[in-house]
Amino acid sequence: MNNTKTVRLVRIGLLMAITILLAATPLGYIPAGPLSFTIMVLPVAVGGVLLGMPAGLILGLTFGLTSLAKAPSEALGQLILSYSGLFTAFVCVVPRVCVGAFAGWIHERLAKSERRGAWVYLLAGGGASFVNTALFVGLIYVFCHGLVEGAFGAVIWSSTLLGGVVEMAANAVLTMVVAKALERFVRPAAV
Repeated sequence: MNNTKTVRLVRIGLLMAITILLAATPLGYIPAGPLSFTIMVLPVAVGGVLLGMPAGLILGLTFGLTSLAKAPSEALGQLILSYSGLFTAFVCVVPRVCVGAFAGWIHERLAKSERRGAWVYLLAGGGASFVNTALFVGLIYVFCHGLVEGAFGAVIWSSTLLGGVVEMAANAVLTMVVAKALERFVRPAAV
C-alpha cells in the first residue's frame, strides 16, 4: 500500500472516529423533546466533499450504524422499533448512506471546477442535511404515519420541520467552515 492510500485511510478513519465520538456524546444528537437535532452530518459531509464518494459512503454508513445503535434510547426510535426492527435498520442506515453519497456527488461534480469556493462546502453541508432529514422523515411518514398521528404527530412533524431548517443552516455553515479550514491540509481528491 502506497503512502497516498495510507494517508487517505487515516483521514477516513479519523472522520469515522469523530462520527462515533459525536454519536456517543450529547454533541452529536442534541435532545429537543421527543426529537433530537443532529450535527452528525458534519463529518460525513466534510469527508464526502473533500475525499470523494467512497469516503462519503463509508462515513454515511458509520453515521447510520450509530443512529441504529442509538434508536432504542430515543422516543422516536422506540416508536419506529415498535413498528418493525427491520424497518428501523433501513430508516436509520439508508438515509445516512445517501447523505455521504450526496456529499461525494457534490465533490465529483465540482472537483474539477476552477471556481471551487466556500459555496461548494455550504451546498454540500446544507444539501446533505436536507437529504438526511427528507429521507428519514419521509420514510417514517410513508411507512409509519399511523404511529405518529394526533397531538403527538403534530409535535413530531412541526418539530421536525423547524429542526430540519435549523439543522440544515447549522450544518451548511459548519461544513463550510471546517472544510474550508481543512482544504489547506487536505487537497480535495481528484475525480
